[in-house]
Amino acid sequence: MEFFSSYTGGDFLVFYFVMLATCVAAGLWIPANLRPAGRRGAVEDLEEVAVLTGGADRLSVAIISSLFAKGAIAEGKKKKLIVRRHDAGEGDAERAVLAKVSDFSPAEARTSLKVQAERVEARLIRRGLLMNSSERIRLRFLSALPYALLFLIGLYRQQAGATQGEPTGFLIALLVVTFLFGIFRFFTGTNRTIAGQEVVKSLEEEGSRLKRAPQADEAGFAVALFGTGVLVGTPWEPVHAARQAGSGGESGFGGDGSDGGGCGGGGCGGCGG
Repeated sequence: MEFFSSYTGGDFLVFYFVMLATCVAAGLWIPANLRPAGRRGAVEDLEEVAVLTGGADRLSVAIISSLFAKGAIAEGKKKKLIVRRHDAGEGDAERAVLAKVSDFSPAEARTSLKVQAERVEARLIRRGLLMNSSERIRLRFLSALPYALLFLIGLYRQQAGATQGEPTGFLIALLVVTFLFGIFRFFTGTNRTIAGQEVVKSLEEEGSRLKRAPQADEAGFAVALFGTGVLVGTPWEPVHAARQAGSGGESGFGGDGSDGGGCGGGGCGGCGG
């Protein structure tokens, strides 16, 4: 560490910028290449596609979209949903939502689907398409580790410079940026294995038409794969509008704001996470 304390302020800032860029590259390379290989296999239904691409949140919005497109549910009063056809369910998740006997909110639908989402996730883990909890934590730590090391180096140099009366305000700002980048890298990213990534890529390629013109019986699968953005310009666009208006809130058709494309899970699988 004495080596870094001997740097002039300007020299160290140049070094830090270069290392920060290296950390960004490493933060993309590590989750893309060091995640478990898993086992390649086909997904069986809409529920598995939704959980594989975006977890429980994507499952809930895909099921609501599917039922909405089939006319099994409709918009009610005060941003509630109402069941119109209790016998229209084609899977456990759809039947769980259609079992509602009174108006319900999208948040209540998500609660009803939580157990089913956990079951599907466990199935995908056993089949090697999703990482288990220990593998996820390991990958998160590895992905954030470069930022943590750089932060410690920068903090040491900042303390040494402050002791000598050097201005360190710019370095402090870089330390804050490094910390935020590290936190972002730790808490984002997909939980899929490499095999799971390949399966999703294949599904996206095979289902590219669904991005442009999903039919009523395809709406749920299209949303499971690509998010509610595929509903724009269709008769079921209100689902997307509600999703965007209430992303993260009680009124939305989902629990996050990342439903515009094929990126899912805890993050964007196709974006290096």
